[in-house]
Amino acid sequence: MKTRLWWLVVPALLAVGCGPVIDDEEGEVIDELTGQVLQEATVKYDMHRLLEDTHLLGHQWITTEQVQAFLTQQGSYLATYKDPAFSNKTAAALIVERSKAYNISPLYMLARIQVESSLVQSGTSTNLAKATGCGCPDSSGCDAQYTGFGKQIECSAKKLRGYFTDLDAGRTTVSGWKVGTTKASLDPCSIKPTNKATAALYTYTPWVGAYATQCGRTTVGGSSLVAVIYHRYADGGFNWDAPTTSGCVSETAGTTVPNLGCVQSSSDAVWRQCVSGVFTAGTTTKPTNCTQSWPWCSSATLGRTVPARTCVQSSSDQQWSQCGVGGAWVSSPMAPNSGAGPVGACFEMYWL
Repeated sequence: MKTRLWWLVVPALLAVGCGPVIDDEEGEVIDELTGQVLQEATVKYDMHRLLEDTHLLGHQWITTEQVQAFLTQQGSYLATYKDPAFSNKTAAALIVERSKAYNISPLYMLARIQVESSLVQSGTSTNLAKATGCGCPDSSGCDAQYTGFGKQIECSAKKLRGYFTDLDAGRTTVSGWKVGTTKASLDPCSIKPTNKATAALYTYTPWVGAYATQCGRTTVGGSSLVAVIYHRYADGGFNWDAPTTSGCVSETAGTTVPNLGCVQSSSDAVWRQCVSGVFTAGTTTKPTNCTQSWPWCSSATLGRTVPARTCVQSSSDQQWSQCGVGGAWVSSPMAPNSGAGPVGACFEMYWL
């Protein structure tokens, strides 16, 4: 993937566009891949262990609201962007949903976006169509099938998950990187990744760059820049902590719904979401960032939908099922005797 750079100014970080920068100051170093000015970072990283596995795979608790607040704080163009190719979902929603769909950290994804396109801290839409550099090899232009913000997030998360799948199975990645196996980067430097995260990073961007302690490359940002940006975002004072609330008690679900869990009320079919221990007033459409959902279930026997926890005897096989979490029917053979199923007391019961 193409390595997009941004200025690293000590002590502050300032985003720049991806166009060429004129070398009009003595001593400036111009990134040979992007044409941007490289400056010294305050911290450099071990090229054999750039980030930890949990940095790329963790933070599954991060919410759309947190990412939205971070983008707004950074003055990002993405704070107001909605992708028409993804039903006008916000950039924050796409970052969180598509990252978590592949168990990739949304915080890592923010760092990747900034490294590749500067969009997290830029107020303009430059490079929106190639936000993560996915499908954009150094040797050629970007693949048209990955053009667009949502497609870029999907592409980046899916490819990274594929790298980890190979590494978890003891295989090399698609480009030959593996934990404990020495391989040359394009700098070139001889790298022996000590963890999967580092092998995955070099698979995505096979350059060490200027921000590692050993390589000595000074004219490319590379994968070491991802480590710099990740730690700036992770340790920069923004609250990325997991929600501490215990959730909301729901009569419809018959249980405590976790923070950001969503329930389609049995009383009026309106969707309500648990936010910091309190249910919202509700909407007719399901929120896009639900951590858990309790929708009504469609019953072929009844020819309509019914609320969560409803128990129905099927007309096809006379077996009992109960409407459960996620709108899935679960087997409930004891319902006619106990009036309850796997997800609690039957809200309503329908015999043949």
